[in-house]
Amino acid sequence: MKNIISHLKLSFSVIFIFFFLTNGQAQYTINSEFGNLTQCDTVTSGIYIVWWDNGWDYQADAELLLTYMESYRDVCLNDLSMQDPPNPTDGYYYNVYLHHSGDIFPNGWGNGQGTDTNGYPYLTLPIGAHNDWVNVAHETFHVFQYSGTSPGFSYSGDSQWYIEAAANWFAALQNANDDRAFLEAESLVRIPHVALWLSYDNFPSSYPQNWQRYVHQYALALFLYYLSEETDVPDNIITDGLYAGTTELPQEYFFNQIGGSVFRNHFIDWAAHMTNHFDFLPSNQINRFELEWNDYADPLDDNEFVDIYQDTGSDGWYRPENEFATAAWAFNTYKINNESNDSYTFELNSDLFGSEGAPSYFQGKVIVQNTNTGTTFYDLDMSSDQEGSLTLIVKPQDTTIYFIVASMPEVFTGVEQIYSYEMRITKGILGLNDFQLDSNPKKIIGRFDVLGRKVTETDKGIQIILYDDGSSKKIHTINN
Repeated sequence: MKNIISHLKLSFSVIFIFFFLTNGQAQYTINSEFGNLTQCDTVTSGIYIVWWDNGWDYQADAELLLTYMESYRDVCLNDLSMQDPPNPTDGYYYNVYLHHSGDIFPNGWGNGQGTDTNGYPYLTLPIGAHNDWVNVAHETFHVFQYSGTSPGFSYSGDSQWYIEAAANWFAALQNANDDRAFLEAESLVRIPHVALWLSYDNFPSSYPQNWQRYVHQYALALFLYYLSEETDVPDNIITDGLYAGTTELPQEYFFNQIGGSVFRNHFIDWAAHMTNHFDFLPSNQINRFELEWNDYADPLDDNEFVDIYQDTGSDGWYRPENEFATAAWAFNTYKINNESNDSYTFELNSDLFGSEGAPSYFQGKVIVQNTNTGTTFYDLDMSSDQEGSLTLIVKPQDTTIYFIVASMPEVFTGVEQIYSYEMRITKGILGLNDFQLDSNPKKIIGRFDVLGRKVTETDKGIQIILYDDGSSKKIHTINN
């Protein structure tokens, strides 16, 4: 959870405790490190108390803010089975501070949730962000994530993405028509090869330090949205894991709760529908996040397509460079601009193991955009977890074809392990040459284990085979 202001402290701590009675019933107690009733005005509703410097008049703003925060609380508790923060459980109001430069509150406060010296969470909303309802929904959702019981869902490492993505997911659902519901979404098709769970806390030093990589965890709200709105996955699956007391990471929890096969299909379908110009979103949101990309992204780190072919295939087998190959739960996309009456055969043959030895799992999907009939989606016929193929007959009206290669291993940690593969797109009828029956096949010039030691063909374990044309292949040998 965001802790951007948890270490800001005044030189003194003042706790004011007052009791309010309404219709003879005791209400929550005020317990504030930063506010006092001499210098501040307040408004209360439900579990919340909103504070602001009484040198300004934010009465109407605070009252409107509370109507939204109360509504969001109802959804979190009643529809998503989440829990209140510890403040009301212990009999205290949850403090919300409206602040800006020059008021009585600490300089350096931002927009987010922190924990005070009394051990209770509180929310700070800068003036201007306090009536941005997408922002308010996001930050209010953090309030109800605070009491989560699952160590696996902590705001750190390979689970950090979930906290921010889920808050953005909630904000989008509560503001379904807002242009800014998925501001970062374009990054998902521009850097599709990075691991699903890339976030601030597991960001590799080798990665470009740019907007599209840093906002990845926020962009993943669209994956949660696709699961809850475009599949039969119920909304509460998105939040149940936080309170399940599980050590499973969010991505692992989803895999096990939804089922590995179903979850994998949802992932590659999500990739395909995003590639098909985000066909499950309204145009105003798509236009807005494309503008966001144009304004903030690093154009040198645009990896939307590994390659683009003009009315032709790949001219043989192709292996992407490691820099652009898929990590875990990631995908690559190849594009064909087609003008022909012809056939295309799409083939996938991946390595058995990732670069650190984890077993790989791949699926392929082809998207055909036709100017008359719209878009059709096709699955590769996968003969194993690593191999598959598909042949399609196309017409000139099938103007654009996409080949998606998705890496979905049963691995849920790490962002730097690469799962590589070879793919081939052949235009026209396959001939003998396409089956590598030439008279001069490439020759093996060396075999090594993962530590670089020479091995023989009969040695067990992972082997890296080097060929005389400079290519390599990783295999796993099992001998009885």
